[in-house]
Amino acid sequence: MASFVNHPLIRPETIETRLYQELLVARVAEKGNSLIVAPTALGKTVIAVMLAAHKLQENPGTKILFLAPTKPLAVQHQKSFIKFMTLNEEEVAVLTGTLNAKDREEVWKKSRIITATPQAIENDIITGKISLKDVGLVIFDEAHRAVKDYSYVFVAKNYIKYADKPSILALTASPGSSEEKIQDVCRNLFIQNVEIKTAKDEDVKEYTNDIEFQFEVVELPPKFMQIKRELEIFMKEQMLFLKKLGFAHSINSKFFGKRQLIELQAGIRRNLVQKAKENPQVYLAVSRVATLLKISHAHTLLETQGIPALSDYFKKLKSESDSKSSKAVSFIMKHESILEAIEITNELSKQGIDHPKLERLKHILQKQFAENPESRVLVFNHYRGSIRYLEKFLAKCEGINAKRFVGQADKGEDKGLSQKEQIQILDEFRQGKYNTLICSSVAEEGLDIPSVDLVVFYETTPSEIRHIQRRGRTGRFGKGKVVLLIAKGTRDEAFYYVSQNKERQMHRTLSDMKSENTLPKQQTLIKFINEVKDQILIYADHREQASSVTKTLIDMGAMVKVKQLEVGDFIISDDIAIERKTVEDFLSSMLDGRLMNQLIKMKENYASPLVLVEGNQEDLFVMRNIHRNAIIGMLTSIAINYKVPVLFTKDANETADFIFVTAKREQLGSDKDIRLRVGRKGFTLNEQQRFVVESLPMVGPTMAKALLKNFKSIKAIVDASEDELQEVEKMGPKKAKQILNVFRAKYEEEEK
Repeated sequence: MASFVNHPLIRPETIETRLYQELLVARVAEKGNSLIVAPTALGKTVIAVMLAAHKLQENPGTKILFLAPTKPLAVQHQKSFIKFMTLNEEEVAVLTGTLNAKDREEVWKKSRIITATPQAIENDIITGKISLKDVGLVIFDEAHRAVKDYSYVFVAKNYIKYADKPSILALTASPGSSEEKIQDVCRNLFIQNVEIKTAKDEDVKEYTNDIEFQFEVVELPPKFMQIKRELEIFMKEQMLFLKKLGFAHSINSKFFGKRQLIELQAGIRRNLVQKAKENPQVYLAVSRVATLLKISHAHTLLETQGIPALSDYFKKLKSESDSKSSKAVSFIMKHESILEAIEITNELSKQGIDHPKLERLKHILQKQFAENPESRVLVFNHYRGSIRYLEKFLAKCEGINAKRFVGQADKGEDKGLSQKEQIQILDEFRQGKYNTLICSSVAEEGLDIPSVDLVVFYETTPSEIRHIQRRGRTGRFGKGKVVLLIAKGTRDEAFYYVSQNKERQMHRTLSDMKSENTLPKQQTLIKFINEVKDQILIYADHREQASSVTKTLIDMGAMVKVKQLEVGDFIISDDIAIERKTVEDFLSSMLDGRLMNQLIKMKENYASPLVLVEGNQEDLFVMRNIHRNAIIGMLTSIAINYKVPVLFTKDANETADFIFVTAKREQLGSDKDIRLRVGRKGFTLNEQQRFVVESLPMVGPTMAKALLKNFKSIKAIVDASEDELQEVEKMGPKKAKQILNVFRAKYEEEEK
């Protein structure tokens, strides 16, 4: 007889007792900020619910925040909390970008548990709509995303910095294969403890089901191999050219992959300016790498997707070549080997030839439904165009009712599915209207997809994370099956072995880190205390709200207020407005005239405006087709005619450093109220009142606030006598007389 978790905040008989789950909750409560790595079917969400119940019982006045990468996932987690916990439904809310900021602020105040997308929470932290001070636990779902500039990183930093009693739970099926990647995730989420569970562990075996793996290997037809050779001739020629220039080290086909080519491209761009002076052909190198990336993609489509996908791609390249929008594409479309590959592709397309995987897929699905008519199947395909084609092909196959299932983003002419459409398709899949979903990566992460009997990889993936997530869609409620379609002698084979090696490496690395206690030291777990009197205040334009600069300034301890500014991107004092531009934006605004208008407005409103140009200064002269003398002339004009300094920073972090240090110099030890006369849009009533009072003679921000605080309204200030005005601190008779003169002097129109 099944036993259930007994807790005052968990509904009776809703969570079945599993010892490994209870032990994990206990270890996280004991060890602190923890990362749990476990397969999809082991109930990571249930562990999160149990820990949330523990935290709420321990500290009833706190909130729980559960973050998930997508809105459907956030909604799904909300339903789980409502299902399992005894709280009222109105105390469990969802916050995403679809709800306006004001409503999100109200929902945040009245809710005890909030499931949300990290971007929505990040925006509300930046704008000051919410504070994480009273949050007792933050749960990061799909925690492997916590790298680089993803919103998880900012939210975690802010939470650790300002929460009274911070506690973090991170959940993932795979944090990555390399120690560097895993350390990065742990560092960004302030992880102190790692817990690992696999389907082979003794304490979880009874809760897992076997998954049968089957490999279906197909051979590419001779004509496919002929196209493949022609594409490789082109790629080897370009690699040989790059090798002669000293950029490529080999012309071996193993370096034709997308990742290797992107790394090669990044290396060339880093050395562009220096190499260009030594060898002007370096500009050709940039173009040749671009051609390699395009033909590498064609090569991948041929091997893994087939003739229709390749034919569509060649048509796209032909259109770009005809429009002369890209020199790289024009070069490609004149090459003899590419023209031969296109001719063979067109010939096969006319004959209706497709990839041999297609017929094999049809056979696999029909066999599955013949043996088990009630089966549900997921077919994963990385390419949206191929998903559409597979849907049309399978629609003609007896016994197969297939439906496309993709994300919300549009990919060219391929329209995405809204959240409502996704939910409807999943319901219809559950009810049996469709027995097959042809899925993009949107179905890999956590969605509440019904029980699936078979998962088909139309192509393999080199990512161990995606491999684990795909196979985790089956075997949840019974024995599962995974079929991998592999084209012999292609990257399908290579990618499979790469993903397997990465997964093994992941488990070794996690075990080593746990046993050797090599988790990153979290210096930033020390409580940050900022005295309000010493906190730097910076106004940022609303367009900078999600920028790395704004987030970094907040991390540095600045109070950033986001407003719609008419002048500048950042206002740091009465005298200083800063216009931030990337190198590319500087050149664009120079060409379209925006730069001149911005300089004029800044000079009219601020005594010491600044322009910060972010990026490599030398890129100014190579990024756009603008004569060097024109750029130098513009920089000279800005400095001499407009008397506005132009300073260069290498990246967003250095820009933030400059703004923070300059603001600190301007504000600390002096009157730090910043004049808001920078535009009339987007101000609150309070700010509009200050705006009006600051326009009075000899009245700065502090005096304006003092007058309004004393008299309560602008009308009362206008009605005040000279003696009454002087009751305000630092208001002398001279200043009072000048203010009264503005109010009472008769207006006389100036002669023209």
